[in-house]
Amino acid sequence: MYQKTYGMDGVEYDSAQEARIADWLYIHSINFEPHKPLPKPSKQKCDFYLTDFKIWLEWDGLMQVRGMSSCDADIRASKKVKFYEKHNMNYLVLTRDDDWENKLYEIILGG
Repeated sequence: MYQKTYGMDGVEYDSAQEARIADWLYIHSINFEPHKPLPKPSKQKCDFYLTDFKIWLEWDGLMQVRGMSSCDADIRASKKVKFYEKHNMNYLVLTRDDDWENKLYEIILGG
């Protein structure tokens, strides 16, 4: 269920899972910007931008977003991925099916 939640960094996140990801990044001293706007012409925001790694990180929780059907959320997520690919941007999408902590550990911390 959609519920804004604060992370350890004091930032309000769109969901408890986004806050857990932010907490993981915070605990592991990974520099990141939450809700960073994508470059123009896009008007969307990324969930996290990992500044030292130049990676745009998305949480695809496959859930309904306030006022948006799951189909609309899928379309919005798909548009972001197409934008990243079109502009040759490094990005990572984490889903509920991922062991996201280990995935981040391997990619970011080289574990």
